[in-house]
Amino acid sequence: MSQPSANSFVNLLEKSGVVDPESLKPVIAALKKKAKAAGKEVTTSRLIKYLIECKLITQWQADKFLAGKYKGFFLGKFKLLRHLGSGGMSSVYLARHKISDQLRAIKVLPRKKVADKSYLDRFYLEARVAASLNHPNVVRIYDICEEEGVHYMVMEYAKGEDLLELVNRNGPLKFAEAARYVADACEGLKHAHEKELVHRDIKPANLLLGEDKSVKLLDLGLALVNQDDDESLTVLYNEKVMGTADYLAPEQAVNSHAVDLRADIYSLGCTLYFLLVGHPPFPKGSLAQRIANHQSTEPPCLSTLREDVPEGLLEIVAVMTRKDPQHRLQTCGDVQAALEGFLASGDISETVTLIDQSSSSDPASNNQNEKSKTSDSTNKPFQIKTVDIDTSRKNRNSKSSTSVSRKQHSKKIGKPPAWVLPAIVGGMCVALAAALAIVLFLT
Repeated sequence: MSQPSANSFVNLLEKSGVVDPESLKPVIAALKKKAKAAGKEVTTSRLIKYLIECKLITQWQADKFLAGKYKGFFLGKFKLLRHLGSGGMSSVYLARHKISDQLRAIKVLPRKKVADKSYLDRFYLEARVAASLNHPNVVRIYDICEEEGVHYMVMEYAKGEDLLELVNRNGPLKFAEAARYVADACEGLKHAHEKELVHRDIKPANLLLGEDKSVKLLDLGLALVNQDDDESLTVLYNEKVMGTADYLAPEQAVNSHAVDLRADIYSLGCTLYFLLVGHPPFPKGSLAQRIANHQSTEPPCLSTLREDVPEGLLEIVAVMTRKDPQHRLQTCGDVQAALEGFLASGDISETVTLIDQSSSSDPASNNQNEKSKTSDSTNKPFQIKTVDIDTSRKNRNSKSSTSVSRKQHSKKIGKPPAWVLPAIVGGMCVALAAALAIVLFLT
């Protein structure tokens, strides 16, 4: 499609209502004056660049105009600025309130989904569920509206990126970063659990890292409300498996509407696993195979994938991801206390060194080898000692110094070099041969 002329672009812009005509005229006049002084004509590209610089339009809006579109830029009192992303059942846009000038995120249910009662009911259920939450670590829902058959939610706009994007761009996180972000997520999840909500779709993409480095919980579209079975959407529409396969708790795959908050803890443990090594516990295989692995197979131990993972962090991940819910950490408070204790211990290495797995044979055989190492911890009831955070803080200095002295002591003692034992054995063999030779010579 050929690019419209500058005049055609201005006509589309005026018809759209995105820019007030009285505000547009002086800007166009100033651009023409600058172009004339430079001996250049006003091309469509120069016009778009100038309008964006003047913050009258966005690139997303310009692309729509270039495609010949001038409708669909408004929803009620909001002007859409750009597309933020799409999920399984909705699209999210950045929008500005026409009166208050506040930025908001607008989640829109596609028109084709409205005819499906299950999607529409779940959309409104999410809005009601999320609107009941009011916590700094949960993205707020302000309103739910319908305009000419378009159903949408008005949400808090939090600048930042989700943890999936962060790891995909920068690689696995440092130990302290990963622990802090998951501890932050626990704050939002605790609030949801106190409201008797189970998220059921905890994963890196649903944890938003804001500019202030705090983590906010996103997307309660699959949240399970504590309600009668005959009112549950998951029962009504026979949705047996809900969630994301890479982070799905074993019991959730069996019956997703009978789970409790411990399913979120399992998914959060898988998320912590991802933050540390850059992939979920079972990254390969079909959807069915990955779900089956979560139910019956122990994931590769983190220490086989990344060097120097602290023992405390290894144990926290292992206990969060136990197959039996009764043997996991039981609440987000438990998880947070364990992570706080780890961060306070001083046992934190800031290296990010992954172990090359390209030479390993079959992941299943590697996993089998690790079973013997992890079977004791995975089959035992929850054993991490969680203490009151205020109490643990009083002892942080002593714990930290003890941990540091232990590490220094272990470094001093260390293990003997690999060549020592063969050298000793070789020397003994030489001495024995010499003695035997002397005996034979004398006889």
